[in-house]
Amino acid sequence: MAEPTLTFLYNHGSSDTPYSGTGEEAGDWKIMNPSLDTVVFTGGGILGLLPTPTCASGTRDATIRPSVTSYVIPQTYIESGATMYNIPLVGNTQYRYPLAVYVNGTCTSDVYLEAWDSNSFSTTDLEILTGTSNSGNNSFINAIRTTLVEPPWHPGWSGSDTGAAYLRGVEHRVALNNTSTVSNKAVYYNIYVRLQTDCSTFHAMPVLALRYLYT
Repeated sequence: MAEPTLTFLYNHGSSDTPYSGTGEEAGDWKIMNPSLDTVVFTGGGILGLLPTPTCASGTRDATIRPSVTSYVIPQTYIESGATMYNIPLVGNTQYRYPLAVYVNGTCTSDVYLEAWDSNSFSTTDLEILTGTSNSGNNSFINAIRTTLVEPPWHPGWSGSDTGAAYLRGVEHRVALNNTSTVSNKAVYYNIYVRLQTDCSTFHAMPVLALRYLYT
């Protein structure tokens, strides 16, 4: 068996429909280049809300630390060069098909979504990953598997829900298929960032990563 090819994908449209391709761009599903593109969580700050056109360019909206309650950052973009592509289905909502990974070949384990400080994949010391007292020392990054069945929306989810985790290293990660092998299929997840009133003001660029085995 050869190493499988994994393709990162995002749903650039507003229709909550599964990916129909086999690793290429298909319909509203676009390819994310992990070497060049950045996932940007933004909005709700000085400018209020960013517009959500099919693509936008220019400066990012600042995000303000909440003063009274926790705050889900409302908008997510893929920044590719000078252009920011909105992902309208991402966030603490009911949507099932905002982000996907297509596995071309066979992984001899599940495919795990993880978060780390950097691409050395060795530390999780950023405050966005360690969390604060108000977050129960849980990571601010919350993700959930949406591959097999619709998750327990209420209307959002927390890292304690089945198939979900507050992402931090290998101890807190999401198994995207919940099986021992993954072959020639797309697996799906949703994600959001929740800021707490006791967080510091920071600019952080943690790394989202996939871990899997193959033979």
